[in-house]
Amino acid sequence: MSAVEAVDRVAAAVLAHPAVAGLHGGTFGDITTYLPGRRVAGVRFADADAAVAVGVVLRLGDPLPEVVDQLRGRVVAELGEIPVDVEICGVVAPGEDGAGEGVPGPGGA
Repeated sequence: MSAVEAVDRVAAAVLAHPAVAGLHGGTFGDITTYLPGRRVAGVRFADADAAVAVGVVLRLGDPLPEVVDQLRGRVVAELGEIPVDVEICGVVAPGEDGAGEGVPGPGGA
């Protein structure tokens, strides 16, 4: 699987979780993958042997440790057994979309 495909699959799997309001590149933008012609904020994927990092803004509701475990499971389901670091970059109230919280869309900011 190419890096482009891996990043897109991880982003889609994470964004599909109902507790995820959006992806987030981290305080300093370090949770970002740079691809030809675009960047994906909220997913850092270097190669198949390195840990994948995911930055998210979550909707409050479910216990955050459970949501983090579920997100790790989604990434592992897409990429296989690989270390996954999930960083909660912010939280919003249920029903909010995270607008104004620095939440870029799936293509990054």
